[in-house]
Amino acid sequence: MADSTISGGKSHFVCRRLLAVVTVLCALGGVVYVTGIGKQIHEAINHLIVPQQKAPLKRRSPPLAPPSEPLEFKSAAVSADYKKCSEYGADILRVQNGNAVDAAIATALCVGVVNAHSAGIGGGGFMIVYDKKSGKTRSINFRETVAALEKADTMRDLQHLMFEWKEREIKTRNPGEGEFIGIPGELRGFEMAWKKYGRLPWKDLFRPAIEIATNGFPATPAILAAVEKNAANVSSDPGLSELFKPNGQFVKEGDVIKRTKYGKTLKKIAEGGADVFYRGKMAKQIVKDLRSVGSKISLKDLKNYEASELKALETDLPGVKGYKILTVPPPAGGVALIDILNILKGYNFGPEDMKKHPVRTYHRMIEAFNFVAARETYLTDPAFDDKVDEIVRQMLDPEEGEKLRQKIDDTTHSYDYYGPINYHIDVTDGTTHLSVLDEEGNAVSITTSINKYFGAKLRSLELGIIYNDQLWDAINLYVNEFNLKADSLRPRKRPMSLASPSIILDGKGNVRMVIGAAGGKYIATALSQVLMNYFWFGDSLKDAVSKPRLHSQLFPSIILVEPNFPEKYIKGLKRYGHKRITNDTTLFTGTPLQIMGVVQLVVRKDDGELLALADYRKGGVAAGYR
Repeated sequence: MADSTISGGKSHFVCRRLLAVVTVLCALGGVVYVTGIGKQIHEAINHLIVPQQKAPLKRRSPPLAPPSEPLEFKSAAVSADYKKCSEYGADILRVQNGNAVDAAIATALCVGVVNAHSAGIGGGGFMIVYDKKSGKTRSINFRETVAALEKADTMRDLQHLMFEWKEREIKTRNPGEGEFIGIPGELRGFEMAWKKYGRLPWKDLFRPAIEIATNGFPATPAILAAVEKNAANVSSDPGLSELFKPNGQFVKEGDVIKRTKYGKTLKKIAEGGADVFYRGKMAKQIVKDLRSVGSKISLKDLKNYEASELKALETDLPGVKGYKILTVPPPAGGVALIDILNILKGYNFGPEDMKKHPVRTYHRMIEAFNFVAARETYLTDPAFDDKVDEIVRQMLDPEEGEKLRQKIDDTTHSYDYYGPINYHIDVTDGTTHLSVLDEEGNAVSITTSINKYFGAKLRSLELGIIYNDQLWDAINLYVNEFNLKADSLRPRKRPMSLASPSIILDGKGNVRMVIGAAGGKYIATALSQVLMNYFWFGDSLKDAVSKPRLHSQLFPSIILVEPNFPEKYIKGLKRYGHKRITNDTTLFTGTPLQIMGVVQLVVRKDDGELLALADYRKGGVAAGYR
């Protein structure tokens, strides 16, 4: 536990120094929004947090289970990061005759109980729904929003965060987190999906979650790891401490965790609908909780929150003839996933590329990741910037992807080679994903999150809700030369996310894959590698998911690899100019020992059989029936 606390302290120290450097540089620049300081910011921050010698392989992030074979089913399947929740979802389909939407909501509510560090009704996310009968696909955006009274000047917020940090430590239990809480959207999103596409009574969807919250569940490896990494935060918040450090002792393997208060909250919502959360007595308690740590969220904000339904992004699946991929538009990140595949499509990768030229193939992946990392920083909530639609068009355009591929050579380059970039502090690690395919051919893919582990590090002592800190995802350091402020804070705005819940169809409109991932910045790179492994390199589903991954995002200028990534490939990549290679995730998100993406998917084979697999990295298990 002591090591975890020390690591967390170092992470906060690095973040504070990072913000201090940015603030000083902006002051020296004379004008806050001057793109000319971008190079100064990049060089100063890299000097601060990037080792000037080669980065050692350390802080290894062990998976929570061994790789496993996918489970085979005939009729329907659910893949989530907790076995019991997957089974609950399958029961909704088989026993209660629910559909994919019913099962997805029930499963997500269950995961929000057992993996409380990653999800819950205090957060928000995105969902994509495919209706087989009509052939229509819709995306539902239930991302959190900024409070109406929030300041619009991001740089002023950064300066406030730095220069008044000590004062805020005195005034609040959780310094620096209250103002980053977004208006929770999960329940409004689930309500919208249920009203439009669900089949079972609303209250029936809550029964599994209420049951497991009330009766208790064994402490999961995922939650034990999260508690260990956040020991100081768990100890400092009375609500988190009550749940995860009862009687002064941290929960341990074999302990049963009961979320009685949260179960009672869910029961009230099950009986009275989502309005119970957003209006009335419960809403007043929520505002009281949030105001206690400096949030500006009001009763009016809760009352006015709405989820939105949009047409899904649809395009040919790059490199796979006759297949289409459907995903969620901004402020979700599905377009980044497609852009990576568009760039690499022109190589016509096949099994021989990974067998004979693995290092060159990984180098090309890294370069594609870098180009997309630059482009995705232009993305934001399209309701607040009409330039976003054009950027999305470019990222979906195969010809634009080919132009970028032509710029990939046999060496890596400095950051400005890949395009202008807005520096963006993305610290997401508290996320969950689940995929559902029912026997009628309907599919749902959901990614939901509270952002960092345990969100704002605030659990309501009255309601048992753990609140998000999604507004961290809206922190940017300057405006790019296209005058696109990207994801700065604005009242009622939804922060940008890289969540990419997706569905893949064949030419006859049959679902061939339901896929998505948790993991913040790692989502697009993790998903693209799984899709390439399966569709391009010919890997089995088990190998496609379990094969060691790498990640690059331009800033910091380090290649991140998983612990079991082959050493011989690391040596080879250095010959391509990739000098800094590590698996210390602290430099990317401030969290050590972080898992690099957790993929959950369901696949329909050519013979109609289903394969369902939950990523071993988080210890999940799929469920279904024949």
